[in-house]
Amino acid sequence: STTSGIQAGNGLVTISYSYPACIGTPKTFTITVNPTPVGSASPQTICDETASNIALNSTVTGTTYTWSAAIQTTPTGGTITGFSDCASACGTSIAQTLTNTGTTSGVVRYTVTPTANGCAGAPFTVDVTINPTPNAVATPASQTICSANAISTIVLSGAVSGTTYAWTRDNTASATGIAASGSGNISGNLTNTTNAPVTVTFTITPSANSCPGAAITATVLVNP
Repeated sequence: STTSGIQAGNGLVTISYSYPACIGTPKTFTITVNPTPVGSASPQTICDETASNIALNSTVTGTTYTWSAAIQTTPTGGTITGFSDCASACGTSIAQTLTNTGTTSGVVRYTVTPTANGCAGAPFTVDVTINPTPNAVATPASQTICSANAISTIVLSGAVSGTTYAWTRDNTASATGIAASGSGNISGNLTNTTNAPVTVTFTITPSANSCPGAAITATVLVNP
């Protein structure tokens, strides 16, 4: 028997028998047919060292899940760690902190099997894309200029392709000429409005694929 619904269905079977001319009392049996669960989940994209939160869904209430996990795409220059299989008591979501040690995105694929009322459904897959943490390098990291002169352009670079760089600076009153904040390479003239040397510190924060990296600093000493 089969059921096409999402709840158990009952079927009645009546058996009549005779031998050879004696007719027995018909017997009726009830057969319960449990539905096969159909599972699903949505793919997810996270940042390096972030926990996934994949909700596991099923057409049958009370479904439990088991899964295996494997790297689907290895990032350039590194690997993905933090994933593991789950063979029992796995819950209804996949929450694992995944680390990408490379410079490009990596993918972990979970193969999930739903089970309800002792009936296993067809395995399904769900992918988690883990974006790497970008870094920033400032060249030059420090320099000294005379007041009202141009700084050597501070070129910002990093290992993760497509990284953008946002920056802020301090001492905006005592060293003028460059904005208090900006993005990309840093250039312009700085004028020391005091009679003593002033150090301007630029704080640069990288970001790639909506994932922030650690901030770095670059300094310019502006002599009066």
